[in-house]
Amino acid sequence: MPTMKKTKTTTENLESRFDAGEDVLDYFDMKKAKWGGARSGAGRKSGGRVQYTTRLSSTIIRAIKNRARKQKRPECEIVEAALAAAWK
Repeated sequence: MPTMKKTKTTTENLESRFDAGEDVLDYFDMKKAKWGGARSGAGRKSGGRVQYTTRLSSTIIRAIKNRARKQKRPECEIVEAALAAAWK
């Protein structure tokens, strides 16, 4: 009866074993495995701003869009600047 030569398990031969259809889960500690959920520190950092939804007349919306296009700035910056100027 031929004896199998034991080789050290490496990433490469573990991958080839998996690709060949062999069960390789015995090499992993599934108690420590984590799936899904948010990762700490992931995602876009807060800019200190919050979303606020409101209804405006179509005339005001057109004016905001036109000014934003002419100044090549986002519409939210146009609205924010107008509100800040009105409250000074």
